[in-house]
Amino acid sequence: MTKNKKIILGSAIGVVAIVVIFLLLAFVFDTFGFITDQYRVNYSKYIKLGDYKGLTYDKVSVSVTDKEIQSEIKTRVKAKASTKSVKTGTVADGDTISVDYVGKINGKTFSGGSAEDSNITIGTTSMIDGFTDGLIGKSVGSKVTLHLKFPSDYSNTKVAGKKVVFTVTINSKQVKTTPTYNLAFVKKYSKYDTIKDYEASVKKSLLKTKKESAETTIKNTLWNQIVADTTVKKYPEKQYKYEQEQVTQKYKKMAKNYNLSWKKFLKNYMGTTESGFKTQAKAYAKTVVKQKLVMYDIAKKENLKVTNKEYKKYLSNLLSNAGFTESSFKKQYNETIEEYGEENDFKTNLLLQKVMDKVLEEGKAK
Repeated sequence: MTKNKKIILGSAIGVVAIVVIFLLLAFVFDTFGFITDQYRVNYSKYIKLGDYKGLTYDKVSVSVTDKEIQSEIKTRVKAKASTKSVKTGTVADGDTISVDYVGKINGKTFSGGSAEDSNITIGTTSMIDGFTDGLIGKSVGSKVTLHLKFPSDYSNTKVAGKKVVFTVTINSKQVKTTPTYNLAFVKKYSKYDTIKDYEASVKKSLLKTKKESAETTIKNTLWNQIVADTTVKKYPEKQYKYEQEQVTQKYKKMAKNYNLSWKKFLKNYMGTTESGFKTQAKAYAKTVVKQKLVMYDIAKKENLKVTNKEYKKYLSNLLSNAGFTESSFKKQYNETIEEYGEENDFKTNLLLQKVMDKVLEEGKAK
């Protein structure tokens, strides 16, 4: 395995904690989402909760410039660009074209040397030297003969270092058309009838995004403060072992998906041993257990709960924000959003939102 495919458990676990504990305003389908139980324990027996009321934070003012509005509009216009296949014109660097090609060595075809309706992008698609460059400037619909040579270190040793002749037929090329930003664009792609109203809506949207981002940053800061100020008297053994087991099973499932033994997976993808993994899993479990004890303790003190109606709406919003419908989600993930939400305990994430909304509500901006 290549080094860039290794997963360092320490950093991966750090990502897990952040995603789980602060899945506040974002929907992340994370490979490392975790499963949990609602901790029903005597919280004061295990932690001395840090202050969470009246916390001070730096007030953040947000604004949107005309330049940002125009930049966002350009992005939206580009997103509406359409692509179609044409059978005229010439091939240029960066073009995506459809080709048929037949490769011959000493007048004979060879395995893997021919293809039909193959899409390649000039300058991007990896072919042997001279293949894509040899098509630049050629007319769509024409047939091109390329006299090339496979590199001596080519992966297919049967053709490595040999001369080859490719006969390439350029079938078509993709042409992208970007609409013009004008009143017609506004009326077609929005509910507004004037450019002024449309741009006002763009500004409003950008302001909302900035405010949410600023609020998330504040909540993260306050959360870290609360957790840091909380003292763990001892870890509830059942929950501590539970979290270790959950993260272990997650990674073992990954190993199975890669068709690797547990030891090989740890070595090749995580750069560690079974002993090293256990050490990091224990550290992870302590971090998560502490965070959950803090969250559930505050929720209990403030009588914060998640109703079924709130949870269903939450799941619906997550789907919408991620660009899914219930059917498209099930098709891609082979389970319903409800099943996925239960598996990854999205209800706890929603409870955390309520906890942090309460903390922010009772905080003091300075």
